[in-house]
Amino acid sequence: MSSTRRRGPAREVASATVAALLALTVSACTTPGPDSGHPATAASGVTSPSGGGADAEVAPEAWAADRQRAVTVLLRARFAAAERSDESGWLAPLERASSAALRPTQAGVLDRMTRMGVESIRLVGVRETTAPVPAARGTTVEWDVRASLTYRLRGFDARPRSFDLDLTFKADPGRPAALAITASAPSERPQPWDLAGLVVRRSDTALVLAVGDDDRVQEVVRRARTAASRVASVWGEVRPAVWIAPATDADAARLLGRTTGDLDGVAAATDGPLTPGERAGADRIVLVPGAWASLRPDGRDVVMTHELTHVTVRASTTRAVPVWLSEGFAELVAYEPVDLPEATIVAPALERVRASGLPQALPADADFDPGTHALAAAYGLSLLALRTLADAHGTQAVVRLYRAAAGGLDVPTSRLDDREAAVDAALRSTTGTTRAALVRDWQARIRDLLR
Repeated sequence: MSSTRRRGPAREVASATVAALLALTVSACTTPGPDSGHPATAASGVTSPSGGGADAEVAPEAWAADRQRAVTVLLRARFAAAERSDESGWLAPLERASSAALRPTQAGVLDRMTRMGVESIRLVGVRETTAPVPAARGTTVEWDVRASLTYRLRGFDARPRSFDLDLTFKADPGRPAALAITASAPSERPQPWDLAGLVVRRSDTALVLAVGDDDRVQEVVRRARTAASRVASVWGEVRPAVWIAPATDADAARLLGRTTGDLDGVAAATDGPLTPGERAGADRIVLVPGAWASLRPDGRDVVMTHELTHVTVRASTTRAVPVWLSEGFAELVAYEPVDLPEATIVAPALERVRASGLPQALPADADFDPGTHALAAAYGLSLLALRTLADAHGTQAVVRLYRAAAGGLDVPTSRLDDREAAVDAALRSTTGTTRAALVRDWQARIRDLLR
């Protein structure tokens, strides 16, 4: 299953949308300036409010700009230290009183970021989610900030991914540059480096980020290699992929920005930002441990091949296609080497047809909504449509059809924003057939299986 909404590319949206930018916005491509050292040593670059004695109250609006600037300088310096794997610089901004709990946690985060190959970290923006209360100089106040950042994984991401952090800062209003972090946590969606016990395994085609014993990690590594071989044999190439295997379904749901109920029966999902007209370049495949553990070995290979098909297709095409085509094609690739009767593979679809009658049209996008309780049937019916095309015209003709419909080839159509119209044009140009003929042959295949 593909996308942040567990759909095909038609439903894809950029994941972890950057939080609304605030009083100070920092360009994503800005690099740290000469005063970007630890803020406590950069006070000369910040102007303190004037007037009043040591106990004079400093209203928040009087030092808001200085406070914002100090937070920005600190975060730039801290993430620059992370890219250098500089633990001292990474931990330096943490408040001493909070360090007993915070230091080891944050040291673990930096270690995992380093092993994952996190690079190109950019601060996009910061905004205060809770402002400090008015206070006198010589006292300390706390306030909450949400920081929006982007990063890439070395050797795997062609485009940046975004993430948000919720942080608590502490400072004396009279010394806004001498601030410290007292709390740091992912905002809503964690990143893999937030998973304690993370094991990292890297190859040319896979970055495996798994929590568990060595046997579990090695199984994911081995099956990722098998999936890469299967996808390349059909599509002609394979995209190096990032595989995340968390310890619990709850962790998987949080990584995907979903609830555990959304993932009932789902063994894996592809997640990543998509911009219309551009290729995907920062996808993640998240394995859902509950459903994953219930699969037989060949079923695990099918699931991983299916998801890697999505990642590879998304990285080499620029236009969304109907979900029946994206999911049906991923199923076609995943099941190609599996020696099982077709009626067994699509049994839920056949049950649905027996109960509801022969479908008159290919599955609609809405049929893939888990709330319909017909997800497995929609997948099976889509696979049968793609197998009908492959049997009549060859698997490589289906590949050409998909590439054409998804922007990989130049297909003349006056309505390229219409996904179904693009498929119809691709059908004619690559197979010489029509949707009506495909539906007719697909229905005949279903009737044969029902007998």
